Amino acid sequence: MLKFLKNNFFNLLIIFFIAFLNLFWLPTFSFWDIYPKNNYLFQNLSLVQFQHPQSPVIKTADYPALLSNNYILIDAETNQTLIAKNPDGRIFPASTTKLVTALTALNVYPLDETITIMEPYTEGQVMGLQVGEKITVKSLVTALLVYSANDAAYNLAKHNVNGAEGFIKEMNQVAKKYNINNTNFTNFDGLHNENHYTTPKDMAELARIAIKNPIITSVVKNKEITVSDIDNKIQHKLTSTDELIGVVPEVEGLKTGWTPEAGGCFVALININGHKLISVVAQSNDRFADTRALIDWTKRNITWKNY
Repeated sequence: MLKFLKNNFFNLLIIFFIAFLNLFWLPTFSFWDIYPKNNYLFQNLSLVQFQHPQSPVIKTADYPALLSNNYILIDAETNQTLIAKNPDGRIFPASTTKLVTALTALNVYPLDETITIMEPYTEGQVMGLQVGEKITVKSLVTALLVYSANDAAYNLAKHNVNGAEGFIKEMNQVAKKYNINNTNFTNFDGLHNENHYTTPKDMAELARIAIKNPIITSVVKNKEITVSDIDNKIQHKLTSTDELIGVVPEVEGLKTGWTPEAGGCFVALININGHKLISVVAQSNDRFADTRALIDWTKRNITWKNY
């Protein structure tokens, strides 16, 4: 350890000394030309290799015609808001809640951990899990993201060492960790509760966090998928609740939601020429048409430039 510290202290001195020469004495000289590229410090100087993402440029400030009065569209790389209406207004998230259910489950359980179904859960949309069925965390996360299966969400929550209440507490801790302060969860599946709420802005930020997880992004782009128990005896064929998957090429999935009180909700991951966007539409009579309108607006009004 002492040898490691001495070597790297010496390396740091070399870097600062040559950088000083580069700034003040040798303007045409770059120390990267001679400093060994297999050096430990060279390989870990991530700031040197960092490239700032391109910045979106808004051509006009016109608003698209949407049925929803509560929406937001952000550039996922820069977190810049491109267009929004009532982004801080309180909404009911319905099943878009399951984005955070998935994040929490992936945070607290190993993917291959097995959960045994102990009791039926029949509220809302369910995938038909059977009592005694043994199924992995990954399969349940897949089912709740693609098919919005409430029984998958229930069993993920119930599996927590502190029960469903402990799991819901951890869901709220995820939000607080990222300073998402206008959101509160009282359940794991989005069934209506007056104290279960968020905002379009908060939900966009939660989605931005979610898409950093490759399990989530790989799962939500599936139009149809089959998951099975660990013995491959029980098959669950699931179709995505996202009606734009496979129809609108820019849409790479994410999460839908609907209750009578929440109206139609849709959090979409959008890819336009390699640029990732997140849209949130809430309290809409046609969440998918509204999302299409945001995509069309983006194509007309947004370009990207180097930072």
